Amino acid sequence: MVDVAKEMPDVRFGRALSHARRSRGRTQDWLANQIGCSKSHISNVETGARPLQPVDVRQADDCLGQGGRLVRLRRELYEPEVLDWLDQLHQLQLEAELVREYQPILPPGLLQTKEYASCVIPAGAPWFTSDDVERRVNTRLSRSEKILGADVPHYHVVLDEMVMRRHVGSPEVMAGQCRRLIELAESGRVLLQVYPWRTWPHAGLNGPLSLISSAHAPDVLHVESVYLGQTSDEAGAVRRYGMLFARLQADAWSPADTVEFLRGLEEEYENGVWPRMA
Repeated sequence: MVDVAKEMPDVRFGRALSHARRSRGRTQDWLANQIGCSKSHISNVETGARPLQPVDVRQADDCLGQGGRLVRLRRELYEPEVLDWLDQLHQLQLEAELVREYQPILPPGLLQTKEYASCVIPAGAPWFTSDDVERRVNTRLSRSEKILGADVPHYHVVLDEMVMRRHVGSPEVMAGQCRRLIELAESGRVLLQVYPWRTWPHAGLNGPLSLISSAHAPDVLHVESVYLGQTSDEAGAVRRYGMLFARLQADAWSPADTVEFLRGLEEEYENGVWPRMA
């Protein structure tokens, strides 16, 4: 049981630091020497009795080969209000070998066209100025070019059927977004599947999720909410959501059937018709 006098962020970070140190086969004495403090201070940090200063967190992350994991965890625990979740997710994707993503509302930002993103961003944040919107659209496009322009990470995406039936922009905008998804799917750069809306029980009702795998760091789970996203590399959570994603993939249409579905939508949008649910 956690000591009530201890702060929960300190306890969670301490456990993560202890796990990282032990997984590398290092002693508390060794870690203390690396960051220039006493063994007792490391012991207090690992038990949650004291926090570790940001500069020491970064040094501990480096010497334990955590690839930024401890730094990200500290920001998540102590500075959630200033954490840029999209930037964090982008950095994780750059380091990844495999990204698995489920989206029930919109196509992932990396797959959006300029025109589609230009409709989505101001709709979700009407307080943005035109300059704000332009800056965020350009950031989204540059991230897409950097990640999808490389051979890795491999990118597996499951979209709810409603994603491309949702009226986000004009028929021309929607047709262009369909073409973009078809191009990516047919190029082999993205393994794309659509989850039929009539399938039940629906395995994706908890909302969007990303699972990010790298050879040099633990698998990471990213889940989104209305206000903030959250990342975790807790093994149990990653395993459970991995099972959930596998269920979503198994119940989704095949990549070939997905492309056929998108071609049908594209044709309807090009004819100025808003597709209806069958």
